[in-house]
Amino acid sequence: MHGNDSLDIERLRDDMESESLGAFFGGGFGGALIEASEIKRASDDELIKMAKRQGINLDRYVN
Repeated sequence: MHGNDSLDIERLRDDMESESLGAFFGGGFGGALIEASEIKRASDDELIKMAKRQGINLDRYVN
């Protein structure tokens, strides 16, 4: 399991936010805009949980 101290949280946050905004602007998915807002406000722990739910490979973000 990855802890906050071993991950580049800001890069993960930026990538997740960019992906959500891309889904919104590319496909008009309103839920993606809400998700981008949630990503921006999420604590580090919440962000990691969101990433795991989305199936993001956290190994890409290890410092």
